Amino acid sequence: MIKLAEIDLGSALLSTFILIGFIATAFVFVRLTIIGINYIKINYSKEEGEGKGKKEIKSESKGF
Repeated sequence: MIKLAEIDLGSALLSTFILIGFIATAFVFVRLTIIGINYIKINYSKEEGEGKGKKEIKSESKGF
């Protein structure tokens, strides 16, 4: 009976650590998604801000 109790304890610990791993992985994906969304927002706001105020001046001369 002692071995059966040890197997149950080991199985419970293994299941607990696997569950913690899945939760941590989900947390990492959510965090990376938030970072990606913020990165996209910042880059698109910079592109729109630059285009509104300035007009591009193209020079005819090339080189020096």
